[in-house]
Amino acid sequence: MKKKITYEQPLNDHTRYLLRLAHLFEGIQYWLKGPTAWDSRAAIELINELLELLNRIDLKDELIHDLEHHIQGLERWRSLPKVDNERLNQLQQHAQTIRAQLTQFDPRYPEQLAQYSLLASIRQRSNITGGSARSDLPSYHFWLNHPPKQRVDELNDWLIPLEALREAIAFTLYMVRNNAVSVQETAVAGFFQSSLEAGQGEYQLIQVLLPIDHDCYPEINGGKQRFNIRFFEQSDARERALQTEQDVNFELCCCLL
Repeated sequence: MKKKITYEQPLNDHTRYLLRLAHLFEGIQYWLKGPTAWDSRAAIELINELLELLNRIDLKDELIHDLEHHIQGLERWRSLPKVDNERLNQLQQHAQTIRAQLTQFDPRYPEQLAQYSLLASIRQRSNITGGSARSDLPSYHFWLNHPPKQRVDELNDWLIPLEALREAIAFTLYMVRNNAVSVQETAVAGFFQSSLEAGQGEYQLIQVLLPIDHDCYPEINGGKQRFNIRFFEQSDARERALQTEQDVNFELCCCLL
């Protein structure tokens, strides 16, 4: 099977925040694997972005509500024919474990972490081009020259209290992405429009899947009732993208809570 790229568009603010936070958590986990000072720099930049976003919103109660919704939904799936009860049990147990951990999460922790001296000093220089250079932040330069394991262990210790939040976000997005029916559609002259049928639940996310070597990429715009997709060609990143004039066959997923 040819590899595909998945493009996503959230249909509400809650899902948009979850996608952004998941993106930041994934980036942090990636850079924490690296031993160099530049790996640690990249991880800290994303940690500061993560904390800035977390301090704008209070997700704890919403995520607990999402988890309870998924636990109940999984129970209803037991009545479906040929259901995999073993997998169902695993998902329910995982959701219940995350919910229990999330109830212990202190929503004040992101603000407390953001005030740690190292993170605060870096954040204060973030609007200055090159402001975290060794000449500007000797304390940061000193920390970056600690042994790699010491740096990574310290960052991981700071992130442990956020783990329940990360797992709740990942599980909620997993359930949303897998509660969808995939259909094949065609965008005539690069344009596709459709409505979202009411009564089937609340739609959270639109996904468009294209072969990795396709000439186009989609821009998705939508709300609770209707969405449209325009496909663009951009053969050279230095040039402006243009809406394609060709018909585009693609896979569409409308994901429900």
